[in-house]
Amino acid sequence: MITVNRSPRGRSTILGLASVATLCGATLEAQQARDTARASADTAGPRPEILPPISPKRAFLYSLALPGYGQSILGRGKAGTLQVAFEAVALVMIRQSAADIREARRNVADSIPVSFVDASGAPRTRYERTSFPTSLIKSRRAHLEDWIAVLLANHLFAAADAYVAALLWDLPSEVAVRAAPGSAELGLRLYW
Repeated sequence: MITVNRSPRGRSTILGLASVATLCGATLEAQQARDTARASADTAGPRPEILPPISPKRAFLYSLALPGYGQSILGRGKAGTLQVAFEAVALVMIRQSAADIREARRNVADSIPVSFVDASGAPRTRYERTSFPTSLIKSRRAHLEDWIAVLLANHLFAAADAYVAALLWDLPSEVAVRAAPGSAELGLRLYW
């Protein structure tokens, strides 16, 4: 003979046992058989959960148009600041070189008075050409072309740097160099 306890505490115990029995009777997802050959994880490829804020192509184009912009989006503030500073220096030097060319062109045919009396002491003004020969114009034009080349190289370098930074987005950047004890060589530790 089975006796049933009719107290409120007994009812909650019976309900709890009934719910456990129901759960145990159902097949849970973790208990289902799976085809493990089909669901293997790719451990050699890039981790899809860590994606860069922009694609490598877009980072390349952003930094090609405005050096440092792709780096700033990718969180590489120091590299972006360095490239913006280099861009500013190149632009200032292009402006200065262009002003030097204008000055040389303006003064190439000019002359300046060097003496107001001749050898006998009579008043006579003597002029000489300025120190702006035509070779100076060519030299200053070459300086301008050099700074334009530096500016273009900065754009290309910034674009390549942003492209690589977007590709290596999930690679940690903590690199430490320390002297190995008891030797004259350096050890490099890269934290993965």
